[in-house]
Amino acid sequence: MNNKGMLAVGELGKKLAETGRLKLRPLCVYGTDEIPGGAVPSYNIDRCIAKAAYTAAIIDDTPPVYIEAGHEQCCAGGLLWMGFAEPHPKLKYFVTVGTPDFRGGVAEHLKSTPELFDEQRERAGIITPPGRYIVISPCTDDIAPESIRSLILFAGAEQIRNLCGLAQFSNSDPFFRTLIPAGATCTMMVTFPAGMAGHAPKDSAYVGPTDPTGNIWLPADLLIMGIPAALACQMADDMDESFIGKRGKVAYPQKRLEVGSKDNGCVNESI
Repeated sequence: MNNKGMLAVGELGKKLAETGRLKLRPLCVYGTDEIPGGAVPSYNIDRCIAKAAYTAAIIDDTPPVYIEAGHEQCCAGGLLWMGFAEPHPKLKYFVTVGTPDFRGGVAEHLKSTPELFDEQRERAGIITPPGRYIVISPCTDDIAPESIRSLILFAGAEQIRNLCGLAQFSNSDPFFRTLIPAGATCTMMVTFPAGMAGHAPKDSAYVGPTDPTGNIWLPADLLIMGIPAALACQMADDMDESFIGKRGKVAYPQKRLEVGSKDNGCVNESI
């Protein structure tokens, strides 16, 4: 990615945090062939890559984390979706209907058949890590702007609605600028927005997760948005001219109308 005119990574994170009124700090994703100073293996925080990232967003002194091939302490599915491992031959049964010869037949029932799981993986495309190490880090100015692949934001429903609208502001496509994809939480958070999956749309922001296995640690009122770096820069650039900058009280109302109220000024105010 050309860094001409790009914001510093720290500034980009601040602008998106301001735009989305984020309470949790934004993170960025990049690939490197050298472990960044101060970074720790993601499994030092949690074996689940997505949960490790969430921890980095909520706890300010959490260092950058990295993932590499051979991190057997990580969730095996996470290594698969980062492009660092092949799937266990029984994985397609575990995430669907189960099989007696693997974990006693325990199943996650995320897809109706093992064949659908295989087809979904094929449709996602080959997953290629952006470097020997995948790094998930707070947005700081010591990271080269041209190196980041995507950003990760954690936000509530209204914040995500507004961020989706901002992502769509400079584009005429009504369908695919923002997507809710199937797959593991770390996939929609990292793999797809970072452009690591061969068939993933490159210019779409990804919202989710739809994977319920993270519900045990992800708050019920929180969503995740993974944004390709170029789109994140566009969103930051568009902020002032968009509805968020021009009509902030509409985007983030201080007072809300009761549904059923006769004085429903929503339509009149908007037109």
